[in-house]
Amino acid sequence: MTDDKHVLEVMRRHRSVRAFTPEPVPDEVIERAVEAAQCAATSSWIQGYHLLQVTERPHLQRLAELAGGQPQVETAGAFFVVAGDTRRHRLVAERAGSSYENSTELFLLATVDASLFAQNLTLAFEALGYGICYVGGLRNDLPAVDDLLSLPSGVFPLFGLCVGVPANDPGTRPRMAARAVWSKGRYPADGEVLEQVEAFDAVAARYYTARGAAGRNWSGGVWRKFARALRPGLRRFYESKGASFD
Repeated sequence: MTDDKHVLEVMRRHRSVRAFTPEPVPDEVIERAVEAAQCAATSSWIQGYHLLQVTERPHLQRLAELAGGQPQVETAGAFFVVAGDTRRHRLVAERAGSSYENSTELFLLATVDASLFAQNLTLAFEALGYGICYVGGLRNDLPAVDDLLSLPSGVFPLFGLCVGVPANDPGTRPRMAARAVWSKGRYPADGEVLEQVEAFDAVAARYYTARGAAGRNWSGGVWRKFARALRPGLRRFYESKGASFD
Protein backbone atom coordinates (compact mmCIF):
# COMPACT_ATOMS: atom_id res chain seq x y z
CA MET A 1 0.00 0.00 0.00
CA THR A 2 1.45 3.35 -0.98
CA ASP A 3 1.60 6.22 1.48
CA ASP A 4 -1.14 8.23 -0.23
CA LYS A 5 -3.50 5.26 -0.10
CA HIS A 6 -2.63 4.76 3.57
CA VAL A 7 -3.56 8.36 4.38
CA LEU A 8 -6.92 7.99 2.61
CA GLU A 9 -7.61 4.72 4.43
CA VAL A 10 -6.93 6.36 7.79
CA MET A 11 -9.28 9.21 6.90
CA ARG A 12 -12.05 6.84 5.82
CA ARG A 13 -11.76 4.82 9.04
CA HIS A 14 -12.52 7.84 11.25
CA ARG A 15 -15.10 7.25 13.94
CA SER A 16 -15.97 8.90 17.26
CA VAL A 17 -14.78 6.65 20.09
CA ARG A 18 -16.55 7.07 23.42
CA ALA A 19 -15.28 4.01 25.28
CA PHE A 20 -11.57 3.72 26.08
CA THR A 21 -9.29 1.34 27.93
CA PRO A 22 -7.48 2.76 31.00
CA GLU A 23 -4.17 2.83 29.12
CA PRO A 24 -2.66 6.36 29.12
CA VAL A 25 -1.29 7.97 25.97
CA PRO A 26 2.51 8.30 26.41
CA ASP A 27 4.04 11.77 26.21
CA GLU A 28 6.32 10.69 23.37
CA VAL A 29 3.27 9.67 21.30
CA ILE A 30 1.55 12.98 22.03
CA GLU A 31 4.64 14.96 21.09
CA ARG A 32 4.98 13.02 17.85
CA ALA A 33 1.35 13.68 16.97
CA VAL A 34 1.58 17.37 17.89
CA GLU A 35 4.67 17.86 15.74
CA ALA A 36 2.83 16.33 12.78
CA ALA A 37 -0.27 18.43 13.51
CA GLN A 38 1.80 21.61 13.47
CA CYS A 39 2.40 21.05 9.77
CA ALA A 40 -1.22 22.08 9.14
CA ALA A 41 -1.76 25.26 7.16
CA THR A 42 -1.65 28.40 9.30
CA SER A 43 -2.66 31.87 8.15
CA SER A 44 0.44 34.06 7.63
CA TRP A 45 2.39 31.61 9.83
CA ILE A 46 0.68 32.98 12.97
CA GLN A 47 0.16 29.50 14.51
CA GLY A 48 -2.84 30.80 16.45
CA TYR A 49 -3.66 27.74 18.55
CA HIS A 50 -2.87 26.06 21.84
CA LEU A 51 -3.39 22.49 23.02
CA LEU A 52 -3.93 22.20 26.77
CA GLN A 53 -3.77 18.69 28.18
CA VAL A 54 -5.88 18.37 31.32
CA THR A 55 -4.26 15.94 33.75
CA GLU A 56 -5.78 16.50 37.19
CA ARG A 57 -8.49 13.95 37.98
CA PRO A 58 -10.85 16.43 39.71
CA HIS A 59 -10.60 18.72 36.69
CA LEU A 60 -11.39 15.87 34.31
CA GLN A 61 -14.38 14.85 36.41
CA ARG A 62 -15.69 18.40 36.43
CA LEU A 63 -15.16 18.84 32.68
CA ALA A 64 -17.04 15.60 32.04
CA GLU A 65 -19.97 17.08 33.98
CA LEU A 66 -19.78 20.45 32.25
CA ALA A 67 -19.73 18.75 28.84
CA GLY A 68 -23.15 17.27 29.57
CA GLY A 69 -22.16 14.11 31.40
CA GLN A 70 -19.73 12.65 28.87
CA PRO A 71 -17.72 9.99 30.77
CA GLN A 72 -15.13 9.62 28.01
CA VAL A 73 -13.69 12.99 29.04
CA GLU A 74 -12.62 11.38 32.29
CA THR A 75 -11.82 7.87 31.06
CA ALA A 76 -9.84 8.54 27.86
CA GLY A 77 -6.11 7.98 27.94
CA ALA A 78 -5.64 11.73 27.39
CA PHE A 79 -7.97 14.71 27.25
CA PHE A 80 -7.14 18.03 25.62
CA VAL A 81 -8.74 21.43 25.27
CA VAL A 82 -8.17 22.94 21.82
CA ALA A 83 -8.03 26.72 21.97
CA GLY A 84 -7.58 29.59 19.59
CA ASP A 85 -4.56 31.46 20.91
CA THR A 86 -4.06 35.18 20.36
CA ARG A 87 -2.26 35.60 23.67
CA ARG A 88 1.24 35.17 22.23
CA HIS A 89 0.44 37.65 19.44
CA ARG A 90 -0.63 40.26 21.99
CA LEU A 91 2.51 39.67 24.05
CA VAL A 92 4.70 40.02 20.97
CA ALA A 93 3.00 43.31 20.05
CA GLU A 94 3.33 44.59 23.63
CA ARG A 95 7.03 43.66 23.75
CA ALA A 96 7.60 45.48 20.47
CA GLY A 97 5.80 48.58 21.75
CA SER A 98 3.21 48.18 19.01
CA SER A 99 -0.57 48.32 19.15
CA TYR A 100 -2.72 45.20 18.78
CA GLU A 101 -5.71 46.13 16.59
CA ASN A 102 -8.42 43.68 17.61
CA SER A 103 -11.12 42.57 15.15
CA THR A 104 -13.46 39.74 14.22
CA GLU A 105 -10.87 38.64 11.67
CA LEU A 106 -8.32 37.95 14.40
CA PHE A 107 -10.79 35.72 16.26
CA LEU A 108 -11.55 33.88 13.01
CA LEU A 109 -7.87 33.43 12.21
CA ALA A 110 -7.28 31.79 15.58
CA THR A 111 -10.42 29.65 15.27
CA VAL A 112 -9.55 28.44 11.77
CA ASP A 113 -5.90 27.82 12.68
CA ALA A 114 -6.92 25.82 15.76
CA SER A 115 -9.42 23.74 13.79
CA LEU A 116 -6.91 22.89 11.06
CA PHE A 117 -4.34 21.96 13.70
CA ALA A 118 -6.89 19.78 15.54
CA GLN A 119 -7.89 17.89 12.42
CA ASN A 120 -4.26 17.16 11.63
CA LEU A 121 -3.82 16.06 15.24
CA THR A 122 -6.69 13.58 15.09
CA LEU A 123 -5.36 12.13 11.84
CA ALA A 124 -1.95 11.71 13.46
CA PHE A 125 -3.40 9.92 16.49
CA GLU A 126 -5.61 7.72 14.33
CA ALA A 127 -2.66 6.83 12.09
CA LEU A 128 -0.84 5.74 15.25
CA GLY A 129 -3.71 3.42 16.20
CA TYR A 130 -5.55 5.58 18.74
CA GLY A 131 -9.21 6.54 18.83
CA ILE A 132 -10.50 10.09 19.25
CA CYS A 133 -13.67 11.95 20.13
CA TYR A 134 -14.26 15.66 19.70
CA VAL A 135 -16.21 17.19 22.60
CA GLY A 136 -18.22 20.23 21.56
CA GLY A 137 -20.08 19.98 24.88
CA LEU A 138 -17.14 21.85 26.37
CA ARG A 139 -18.95 24.99 25.18
CA ASN A 140 -22.02 24.26 27.33
CA ASP A 141 -20.64 26.41 30.14
CA LEU A 142 -17.47 28.15 29.02
CA PRO A 143 -17.28 30.52 32.01
CA ALA A 144 -17.09 27.48 34.31
CA VAL A 145 -14.49 25.83 32.05
CA ASP A 146 -12.50 29.06 32.02
CA ASP A 147 -12.58 29.37 35.80
CA LEU A 148 -11.49 25.76 36.20
CA LEU A 149 -8.55 26.04 33.80
CA SER A 150 -7.55 29.65 34.63
CA LEU A 151 -7.08 30.61 30.98
CA PRO A 152 -5.61 34.07 30.35
CA SER A 153 -7.16 36.76 28.17
CA GLY A 154 -6.69 36.12 24.46
CA VAL A 155 -7.06 32.33 24.77
CA PHE A 156 -10.39 31.01 23.43
CA PRO A 157 -11.36 27.42 24.37
CA LEU A 158 -13.18 25.92 21.38
CA PHE A 159 -13.71 22.19 21.98
CA GLY A 160 -12.31 19.20 23.78
CA LEU A 161 -10.53 16.18 22.35
CA CYS A 162 -10.45 12.69 23.88
CA VAL A 163 -7.64 10.37 22.77
CA GLY A 164 -6.96 6.82 23.84
CA VAL A 165 -7.01 3.11 23.09
CA PRO A 166 -10.54 2.19 21.93
CA ALA A 167 -12.39 -0.30 24.13
CA ASN A 168 -14.69 -1.18 21.22
CA ASP A 169 -15.29 -0.33 17.58
CA PRO A 170 -18.37 1.88 17.18
CA GLY A 171 -18.13 1.74 13.40
CA THR A 172 -18.21 4.64 10.99
CA ARG A 173 -21.18 6.84 10.14
CA PRO A 174 -22.07 7.30 6.48
CA ARG A 175 -21.61 10.68 4.85
CA MET A 176 -23.41 12.45 2.06
CA ALA A 177 -22.30 11.70 -1.48
CA ALA A 178 -19.31 13.77 -2.56
CA ARG A 179 -21.45 15.56 -5.16
CA ALA A 180 -23.77 16.76 -2.40
CA VAL A 181 -21.03 18.88 -0.88
CA TRP A 182 -19.03 19.62 -4.04
CA SER A 183 -20.28 21.68 -6.97
CA LYS A 184 -18.71 23.44 -9.95
CA GLY A 185 -19.31 27.04 -10.93
CA ARG A 186 -22.32 27.73 -8.73
CA TYR A 187 -24.00 26.68 -5.53
CA PRO A 188 -26.80 24.18 -6.32
CA ALA A 189 -30.41 25.36 -6.46
CA ASP A 190 -32.57 24.73 -3.40
CA GLY A 191 -34.44 21.93 -5.15
CA GLU A 192 -31.17 20.14 -5.89
CA VAL A 193 -30.05 20.54 -2.29
CA LEU A 194 -33.28 19.00 -1.00
CA GLU A 195 -33.00 16.11 -3.49
CA GLN A 196 -29.55 15.40 -2.08
CA VAL A 197 -30.95 15.59 1.45
CA GLU A 198 -33.69 13.08 0.59
CA ALA A 199 -31.13 10.72 -0.90
CA PHE A 200 -29.03 10.90 2.24
CA ASP A 201 -32.08 10.52 4.48
CA ALA A 202 -32.58 7.08 2.94
CA VAL A 203 -28.96 6.17 3.71
CA ALA A 204 -29.23 7.49 7.26
CA ALA A 205 -32.53 5.66 7.85
CA ARG A 206 -30.87 2.34 6.98
CA TYR A 207 -27.98 3.21 9.30
CA TYR A 208 -30.34 3.94 12.20
CA THR A 209 -32.48 0.86 11.55
CA ALA A 210 -29.40 -1.37 11.65
CA ARG A 211 -28.64 0.09 15.10
CA GLY A 212 -32.11 -0.39 16.53
CA ALA A 213 -33.41 3.15 15.95
CA ALA A 214 -35.89 2.67 13.13
CA GLY A 215 -37.87 5.73 12.06
CA ARG A 216 -35.02 8.21 12.33
CA ASN A 217 -33.24 9.98 9.49
CA TRP A 218 -30.64 12.74 9.03
CA SER A 219 -32.80 15.78 8.26
CA GLY A 220 -35.07 15.16 11.25
CA GLY A 221 -32.10 15.42 13.57
CA VAL A 222 -30.94 18.58 11.82
CA TRP A 223 -34.17 20.58 12.00
CA ARG A 224 -34.74 19.55 15.61
CA LYS A 225 -31.23 20.64 16.56
CA PHE A 226 -31.58 24.06 14.96
CA ALA A 227 -35.13 24.75 16.16
CA ARG A 228 -33.68 26.60 19.14
CA ALA A 229 -30.74 28.89 19.73
CA LEU A 230 -27.64 26.92 20.68
CA ARG A 231 -25.38 28.14 23.51
CA PRO A 232 -26.51 31.78 23.27
CA GLY A 233 -23.88 33.04 25.73
CA LEU A 234 -20.87 32.28 23.53
CA ARG A 235 -20.37 35.76 22.10
CA ARG A 236 -20.53 37.31 25.57
CA PHE A 237 -17.97 34.82 26.88
CA TYR A 238 -15.51 35.21 24.02
CA GLU A 239 -15.75 38.98 24.23
CA SER A 240 -14.93 38.69 27.94
CA LYS A 241 -11.77 36.80 26.93
CA GLY A 242 -10.67 39.54 24.56
CA ALA A 243 -12.36 38.64 21.27
CA SER A 244 -13.81 41.39 19.11
CA PHE A 245 -16.79 40.94 16.79
CA ASP A 246 -16.65 44.40 15.20
